[in-house]
Amino acid sequence: MQDREKDNGDKQLHSGYRASKPDSPGYTEEQRQQIASYRAQLLELGTQVLTHPFWQTLKGNDLFAARMQLKHVHDEDEDEDEPAA
Repeated sequence: MQDREKDNGDKQLHSGYRASKPDSPGYTEEQRQQIASYRAQLLELGTQVLTHPFWQTLKGNDLFAARMQLKHVHDEDEDEDEPAA
């Protein structure tokens, strides 16, 4: 029983798999700062979109349709970039 417990420390839970690569060293300080900057920018931009007065002009299905259109606007751009077959 003790040998079994000893082996489980190196294994993934519920698996006999052992990773052949060493653990990642993680992010560098510069990478952590860049990620924090991106997250702050994303939060600011998201707040600007969500609190924009435009959304107050819509109700019900119109509001839903406008949000879905905004959500998929990048899909339309990708379709325009692809050449017609």
